Amino acid sequence: MRAVLRSSLIFSLTLVLSTVAGAATPGGKHQGIHDRAPDEARVERVLQSLSPREKVGQLLLAYPQVGKENPVEVGGVLFVGGTLRKLEAAKERIRSSRERARIPPFFAVDIEGGGFNRLNRHPALKELPSARDMATMEDATVEAWGLRVGKAMREVGLNMNLAPVFDVSPKGHMFRNGRAFSGDPEVVKQKATAFARGLAKAGVVSIGKHFPGYGDLDSDSDHVRAIADWEVERVRQEASAFLAADRFLGGVMMSNIVYEKLGQAPAILEPSLVAMAHEGGWISVTDDVAIRALAEHLGTERDEVVRRAFLAGNDLILTTEPPDWSGGLDYFGILTKLAASDPKMAEQLDAAVRRVLRLKDRMGLLEGM
Repeated sequence: MRAVLRSSLIFSLTLVLSTVAGAATPGGKHQGIHDRAPDEARVERVLQSLSPREKVGQLLLAYPQVGKENPVEVGGVLFVGGTLRKLEAAKERIRSSRERARIPPFFAVDIEGGGFNRLNRHPALKELPSARDMATMEDATVEAWGLRVGKAMREVGLNMNLAPVFDVSPKGHMFRNGRAFSGDPEVVKQKATAFARGLAKAGVVSIGKHFPGYGDLDSDSDHVRAIADWEVERVRQEASAFLAADRFLGGVMMSNIVYEKLGQAPAILEPSLVAMAHEGGWISVTDDVAIRALAEHLGTERDEVVRRAFLAGNDLILTTEPPDWSGGLDYFGILTKLAASDPKMAEQLDAAVRRVLRLKDRMGLLEGM
């Protein structure tokens, strides 16, 4: 613990004194995305130029595709597992994907801290503290770690972090695994916001999780049906931790928890909860819809989970399946057919894509289009 604190303080001073905007790196020259407003005319122009398939593509955040020469049609590419084991290979894959995409994608990863660090092979992040350890540090130090993570990400070409965790967890699953900063809501608000602020200053967009909050639940929602019997007031109270970060968040990842007072579906499939996320002005991102346990708990097929994720109003549908994998779902086919089935569905598709493009424009990704 002392080594972690000592290391963090040394790097804190270096990073705070560096240019807060971050160095120019792959993926766009604009930094400090929290201070950049979208160009609505450009967003609308790009939206209107897209075909129905291209619009659907913007809603997909998927594992890197199998075909390394084919066009990249998805709105975001997700790096998990061994995809970042060799950093030079990852850089090349990102560079190639960017060149093959008509609309620059999000390049996403989840780097929370401690053992939850997809870039632990990057020399600058080998000693990244856990959220629990960062909770004991000054806000400036936590922000410096966020900035350091953001700069390391940008060096590789990544521009979206599915972090930090805003769950207020005094006990339960998120407490045990150390991913939650604290069980004290004020500590969570301060430290998670500081980490997100550092990422934003590096030009990396933060996706806070797990909205509206995991709280003190004991269940692991990736494997079992997790249920919160909280009153609506409690749900909103848990969600208030995210609101503290406001302008430093680009979006939130919806949880797989069922909040019984707001519906019988997990949050990622519950329209009222997705609408609550949109109240903050953020995009909503699903957790992994490829998890077979999710369909099993719902008693439905996996393609129905994808349809319901769209119908709930989500903006990015995350899947750990490559979009062109022959053994996976036809995400493009499922969603294109659904959007074409009713004018209201087409309008909903446009609304979601518009939110995605606004965030991309804030990041400088649409410049010149």
